[in-house]
Amino acid sequence: MRQRQPTATARKAPKRPAKANDLASLTEEAYRRLEEMIATLELAPGALISEAELCTRLEIGRTPVREAMQRLAREQLLQILPRRGCIVSACRLEDELNVIEVRRPLELLVARAAAQRANPEERKEFENMAKAMADALAADDFDAFARLDAEFNQLCLVACRNTTAASMMRLISTLNRRFWFTRHGRTLPREGVESHVAIARAIAKGDADGAAAAAERLLRYVESLAGRPRAFEGPIRATRS
Repeated sequence: MRQRQPTATARKAPKRPAKANDLASLTEEAYRRLEEMIATLELAPGALISEAELCTRLEIGRTPVREAMQRLAREQLLQILPRRGCIVSACRLEDELNVIEVRRPLELLVARAAAQRANPEERKEFENMAKAMADALAADDFDAFARLDAEFNQLCLVACRNTTAASMMRLISTLNRRFWFTRHGRTLPREGVESHVAIARAIAKGDADGAAAAAERLLRYVESLAGRPRAFEGPIRATRS
């Protein structure tokens, strides 16, 4: 007896591919969470981790995790090993000094511009953030400050209304945070946290000079952690071969 073929409605529907916007959202989530893990040393420098392990820990599929890994590799935070996974990049003093050298003019520009250009809602958010960071310091709440630090950095980049400066700062923001946590571990140094609070309060008040002064205070503190600031030796001259 001839078997009946399943009807169109009875056949199993093919799996629909993920929509582009869903994939982009998952990639951004994977990037954000991996960036946080690297910056706060949950993934320590030199750690070897497989793509499959990252997918399990993040509970996100391979494609968005792979794209997040590639983005972090372009930012020099991961070294991808074909068919093996990736290694978290080393945290070297020379790299830290290079980042500080680039960071100073950008951070001062962002602090001033944010104080001048933040809208009323953003100023209120900066005010609330300053209070929350001060509360985290008083309670010695490392996790709260780590979260606030990331949110504060992002809000500064939005409020400065300078997409070029924001793009350049994003390239080094994770390195900045990783150097910070490398030096301090899961402790909250009063000088560093109070500098963040001062920047946030100055921006909330629209005080550009105050924001820049507080940012300079923070930068000098960061430099003190790395040892003597690098001397500026003037323009680099081409050498003849």
